[in-house]
Amino acid sequence: MRPSTICILLAVAVLLHHHLLPGVEASVEKACRDAANSSPNINYDFCVAELLPYPGSGSADQKSLTVIAATLAKDKTTSASAKVKSLLARTSDPKTKQGLESCGSVYEDLFSDLNTSIPAIKEGRLVDAKTYLSAAVDAPDTCEDGFKELKVPSPLTKEDSDLTQMCTIALAFTNMLG
Repeated sequence: MRPSTICILLAVAVLLHHHLLPGVEASVEKACRDAANSSPNINYDFCVAELLPYPGSGSADQKSLTVIAATLAKDKTTSASAKVKSLLARTSDPKTKQGLESCGSVYEDLFSDLNTSIPAIKEGRLVDAKTYLSAAVDAPDTCEDGFKELKVPSPLTKEDSDLTQMCTIALAFTNMLG
């Protein structure tokens, strides 16, 4: 066979693969665009920037992207918890300490919710996954509200904003599964 014939056959095979197996691969950009279109609370650029570098995300199907989003939220929760521990070791202000302790507890619950949602997504138990992810979406606001009530600035605003965004993306992706 001539090289041009081989190229044409490969191109046809790739096109058939994508058209005969719809939904097998979901591009990160498309999934993030669909999620952003479904919720005004989702930042498309944040979604793409977080998911695209994750190993395997480029060839992941929608379910796998959903698991990746929940996993990224769990990783962000772990980082936020580590920051709380670090700040608690250095903080002497009693109100700030109280807020940090409260957030530490919130993050423990958040981690548990995310940890439970991931197998639920993998197993197709979407109602369960949505329940846990809905709770996860609200958790960072609970942390921030604690600092507001104590009338002290939150040292976790960026972490809580990113956590809310990642949990919202995971929930939106789960909703897109059905």
